[in-house]
Amino acid sequence: MPTLQFPSSDKTRMELLEHALTTAGKDFDAGNFYISKETFNDLTEFIPSYRDRMNKINASKSNRSKEIRESSEAFSMMVTTTRDIWEVLRRRVNRINEPAEVLTYYELPLDGLTPKPTSNAEWYEIAESMIDGDAKAVAAGYTAMQNPSALDLREALEKARKEKSDISQADREYDEAQEGLEDLRAKADELISDVIDDLRYFLRKKDAPSQRRIMRSYGVNFKYLKGEPEDEMPEEEVE
Repeated sequence: MPTLQFPSSDKTRMELLEHALTTAGKDFDAGNFYISKETFNDLTEFIPSYRDRMNKINASKSNRSKEIRESSEAFSMMVTTTRDIWEVLRRRVNRINEPAEVLTYYELPLDGLTPKPTSNAEWYEIAESMIDGDAKAVAAGYTAMQNPSALDLREALEKARKEKSDISQADREYDEAQEGLEDLRAKADELISDVIDDLRYFLRKKDAPSQRRIMRSYGVNFKYLKGEPEDEMPEEEVE
């Protein structure tokens, strides 16, 4: 026995509601009344607000994904710039025989081994310390780092921080778009139940397969057991 399936997502809810509204309008024009005028009017009034909220949520979700991607790219650039400074510094120290102490201005140990931060916060702290360390190194008589420079690292650090902040703003916008959605979902489910109840009432004198075929034309879905034959839909006329 086919089982009626209620939609479980905003997308499938909207698809059923819009399908029902479109089909009902065509049926009314043809003189077939399978849902009530009251339900039809409720659909007409509700769907735009539900669609608008879904569009806002989708837009904010897309923007949040973009900000996360841009933040990841900016953070990666900051880390790369940091590592490049270490590599250039190690080569410079070896090339001109500078004392190992110069490494410590740039958050490197005396043996020159690359640090292994375990969190993003550590990377931000290291980058900030290296920028300050470059100024201290110059004040102590050492040559400022070049290609990349401390200024390059400063720009990368500031961009990484900005992009990270943009994620927080995107999160806030997404949360705001979500506000009131539960109430809209409850109303959507109520309208879906109204559509199905109307269809069941107005189709009660038809045989079960006919009822299901018409209900499917209104966007209602049924689940069939494995091997259970599905009701055939009338073939479209070929022009």
